[in-house]
Parts: sequence; C-alpha cells; structure tokens
Amino acid sequence: MQAIAQAIGHPTVAAVVADFYQQVRAHPTLAQPFARVHDWPAHLEHLTHFWWVTLGGARYLEYRYQVAERHAEAGFTPALLQDWLTLFGQTLQARLPADQATAWLSRAERIGESLRLMHALGHYPDAASQTPATTAPCRHS
Repeated sequence: MQAIAQAIGHPTVAAVVADFYQQVRAHPTLAQPFARVHDWPAHLEHLTHFWWVTLGGARYLEYRYQVAERHAEAGFTPALLQDWLTLFGQTLQARLPADQATAWLSRAERIGESLRLMHALGHYPDAASQTPATTAPCRHS
C-alpha cells in the first residue's frame, strides 16, 4: 500500500499545515497555546516535516520530535486537544479527498489518544526545563 504522504504529496501537506495553523492562530481556545511560537516559518517547516514523516514520507530534516514534551510546554489539556482535533478534521475535510482526509485524521487521532493518556497518567514532563519547539536540535544516540 502506498504511503499516504505520497498520495497527498508534499506541497499539499505543506499547504494543509499552513492553512490549519493560520486558523489555529485565530481560534478562540487554540490561539493562546500557540502564542508562544515566535518563528512561524520555522515552526511550519517542522510541522510539515513531522506530518510528512508521520504519513510515511521520507525524512528530509534532522529534527528530534518530542511531541508530548512540546504539548506539555504549551499547556495542552485534553479539552484543547479535542478542539485541535475538531479543527484539524474540518481542515482536512475541506482540503483533501475523503479517503486522504480520513487516513490523515486517523493518524492525528492516534497521536491525540497517546497525548490524552500521558496527560491522564501525569506523564507530562516539567515544562520549565524544556527548550522551545522551534529551537530544539536533533540529537543522535
């Protein structure tokens, strides 16, 4: 089965990410957690890469993603995560064919479920000790 990334294409993944985060910045509950982003072009580049790789595309950036840590830093709660997923689903449905939107949203929902479980179990790290999302370098073991 072809990776969903290839079916969607990198330019479309980038366009969806840009469109979505433009909406996030104007959203009544989501704008605040994302107000901490100071370099939107770099943040969008990292988010595009994250989704590209998550959807099965080849890695082209050296960046270490710390999804749980980044969400904890921003103060994400299960309620905010649900708002994020709802808006993301609406964006995907508006921008993509139904099968692609469903496949991408399914991946986002699985990530969301992991974040909800980590939050419920108290496994979010101490946000004060973390580096901002757009500046953390890739670390190789």
